[in-house]
Amino acid sequence: MFTKIDSLLPCIDKNNNFNFLRLVFAFSVALGHAGFAYPLSILFNGHVAVCGFFIISGFLITRSYAVSKNIKEYFIKRCRRLLPAYCFVILLCAAGLSLFSTLPAQEYFTSPALYKYIVANLSFLNFVHPGLPGVFGADAMGRGEVKRVFEINGSLWTIRIEVFFYILIPLIIFALAKLKTRGRINIALGLAYIFGFFYSQLWRIIAQNSNSPLLHGIGESSDYIAYFATGIFCLINFEWIKKHQNYFIAPGIIIVALEYLLTPNAEGGGGVMELFLPAALGIVIMVVAFNLPRLQSIGKYSDYSYGIYIFHAPLLKVFIALGFYSLNKNAAILTAMGTVFSMAYMSWHFIEKKALKR
Repeated sequence: MFTKIDSLLPCIDKNNNFNFLRLVFAFSVALGHAGFAYPLSILFNGHVAVCGFFIISGFLITRSYAVSKNIKEYFIKRCRRLLPAYCFVILLCAAGLSLFSTLPAQEYFTSPALYKYIVANLSFLNFVHPGLPGVFGADAMGRGEVKRVFEINGSLWTIRIEVFFYILIPLIIFALAKLKTRGRINIALGLAYIFGFFYSQLWRIIAQNSNSPLLHGIGESSDYIAYFATGIFCLINFEWIKKHQNYFIAPGIIIVALEYLLTPNAEGGGGVMELFLPAALGIVIMVVAFNLPRLQSIGKYSDYSYGIYIFHAPLLKVFIALGFYSLNKNAAILTAMGTVFSMAYMSWHFIEKKALKR
């Protein structure tokens, strides 16, 4: 499908560590949300982990489009990987968390707020209606009306951005193909990188000065253009990066380490550090993915990262609501993480894996 630039695409070794990296990033996000105290919280920087996901996505999703027979096959593969578990976690929360609602069961299941949650989240518009009626402290104001909305699954907003990039990839590749040469393609990706940085800074300012959920949703989406462009750049220039990686790995590690130290467990970076982080994190990911062979067996046949990512937030809220955090916080976190992994295990073997085999 990559007419005119297919010769620029490398042959990628299937024995890589991307599944391991995604597992690490998924646990970093989950543990970052779990509430570890400083200084342990520094190790679990959710912002860096999410950025890493988008770099890997830019690399692998572009490659997925390249090896697909046609655009229909590409979208079918993406839907099978993303949608079954995503829809399941939304419907599971909608039904199961009724047990934690302050509303009676009959009123809960007839509440318009419940169905607004289902429709908004299945449509990837999580910011439109992120909460369930009376769940986790939401205030019910009469039948179906909620004054205070508490977000059920704070991690699903990134899936919206992922879907956006899935849709955008065919257009991106069509545009890059028109440039014909690697040099021109790299200039275009560099401009996208710089545009992504300044665009995200602009929307960050707009979102901070607005109470509009829509503007906040757009602001979140703007942060990751540079990271996705970095992933595409790493794919197009894979051989060059591999040849020169020794020159870049030290500054890359330093910049990523500074991000961890300066913005521990940040929800978003911001500032000048964000200009350099995509490139730095990109080189670190490439080196780990293709130069540490002993990690290849981790997650090679079972990818639990997606399940960990989409199930951890509501499960942590359940453990808090049940009072386990007030009894023994560290024990509650470890038990919660075990439950999260168990859900991810079942999600992979009973939902995700079966959908991929169809």
